[in-house]
Amino acid sequence: MSKQSGKSLKQARIERSQPTVPVAASTVWVRRILGWSRLVRIIVVTIFALAATTAVFPVVDSVYLANFFSDETRILPSIIAAGVGIIMYVVGWWFLVGTRGEQPPERFEVVIYFVCGVVLTVFVLTLIMNGYSVATLPDV
Repeated sequence: MSKQSGKSLKQARIERSQPTVPVAASTVWVRRILGWSRLVRIIVVTIFALAATTAVFPVVDSVYLANFFSDETRILPSIIAAGVGIIMYVVGWWFLVGTRGEQPPERFEVVIYFVCGVVLTVFVLTLIMNGYSVATLPDV
């Protein structure tokens, strides 16, 4: 026996006869990402922020060492790289996590942030693997 839904047979037939509205793929992804638990979304945002910091650090270091190095400003590249990571973290918190007790709104920027974060993470992992393979090469 089927479970009673509280609808009459006529109402159920009318609802079945109505065409379903297609939903965009991005909306499905947004709903899926925002449907994760809060802790999982916080961990994802943290990983993306660390990936952004790790990706930007070599570029900032090389530009700084080539053009602006002085003993008084040795900490500057670290501050810039940390700033990029903090910006990535804050943006992710705004899009994915939200404040306590609120569900972040469904918007397309969630998908953009998630795709950028995944690309950054894959890029950093590729750099790490490439650096490890180069570091273990025999001396010629």
